Amino acid sequence: MVIYGVNPIMEALRADYPILKVYVDERFKHREILSLLKKKRIKTVKTGRKKLSEVSRTDKHQGIVALVSPVEPKSFDDLVERTIATGGYLLFLDRVEDPHNLGAIFRSADAFGAAGIVIPKDRSVTITDTVVKASTGAVFYVPFAIVNSFRQSLFEFKEKGGWLIGLEAGGKDISRYSFPYPVGLIAGSEGKGISKPVKKLLDDIVTIPMKGHVNSLNVSNAVAIGLYLLSVQK
Repeated sequence: MVIYGVNPIMEALRADYPILKVYVDERFKHREILSLLKKKRIKTVKTGRKKLSEVSRTDKHQGIVALVSPVEPKSFDDLVERTIATGGYLLFLDRVEDPHNLGAIFRSADAFGAAGIVIPKDRSVTITDTVVKASTGAVFYVPFAIVNSFRQSLFEFKEKGGWLIGLEAGGKDISRYSFPYPVGLIAGSEGKGISKPVKKLLDDIVTIPMKGHVNSLNVSNAVAIGLYLLSVQK
């Protein structure tokens, strides 16, 4: 997998993530990154911006591109056990398809201490270089699981003692809601929200009150608010 940009590569270095090779612009001067590359003995190739753009398939590489091992998902059972044992909160994403949204959600999950993220195998974006870039490297810190049956994963979480709370319009005011723990927060896709089969498993639905003129928030923004309130109450 290819990642690019100062922040994602810096976080990969800090997390000791397996980096195979790094290409840097001949004029690249970021001392901390160059020092870490040398310290960790990672093969570094100085080259021109044209080569960097070819490898990264973008001109927004900020003068540095890295080849890394693919980010591996964790076991769903491990994420559930961790959440239940700590009385924490696990994020379930029902068919989020935009890589920039997923990357931003990883950032929020890292910032607000989510136990992990659960992603369905089908009809959902996977971990791509765009997701890594949008997450500014948070994908290297937040564990995630990819499940074959999203609905079954929710059922199993509930069976093991977790509560399922959906984040959707038409629910209870999230600012006044007292979350039960351990809890799974479920957010739906950008256009359709939480699917009907999933809604049948929910214990409750919470809604972010709106005072403006638009009728909804971007899913990544809504998730950020939800995770923040979960972290405050925890």
